[in-house]
Amino acid sequence: MQDERKLTFGKYKGQDIKYIILTHIGYIMWCFENINWFKLTDEEQDLYDAIAIMIKKERLQMTFPVEMMCKHVKNREALDKLDTPFTFNYGYISLEMSEKDNPIFNSIEKYITHRISRNSTQEYSSFESLSGDLTGLSHSMNKEIERAKLNGESDEEIYGTWGSNDYKD
Repeated sequence: MQDERKLTFGKYKGQDIKYIILTHIGYIMWCFENINWFKLTDEEQDLYDAIAIMIKKERLQMTFPVEMMCKHVKNREALDKLDTPFTFNYGYISLEMSEKDNPIFNSIEKYITHRISRNSTQEYSSFESLSGDLTGLSHSMNKEIERAKLNGESDEEIYGTWGSNDYKD
């Protein structure tokens, strides 16, 4: 098995680039924006694209403009269609079981953990969750909420009407 590329600088020095993409894509975007020589391999770029598209598709709140992140997506067709093998469920980035043959799945297999159903000893049949605490993604979302609250934004402005009784389709 080929060793993963690691960052050689910054606060994530020595960590796998793919893991950083999975847990703190904002840092990778910052690298694109601020380090003119920074490039991802094709495999890393495919993963970046898929995670960025998932963030846009799921409308996750980030501390940075999502459109800025999306400008670094190379697969423009997938971005236009919001086509990604990932979903975001209950704090976990998930891959559908049907995506096991997807090359992205194989490239991040070492970060994947199987989850057991609460009601049985069977693995979830609909998805596999990526391991890791996802603190980067959660941190980014929490910082965005904190920023909005400090700016006096209401809960409705921050969270929208999702989950409220007033929600209209």
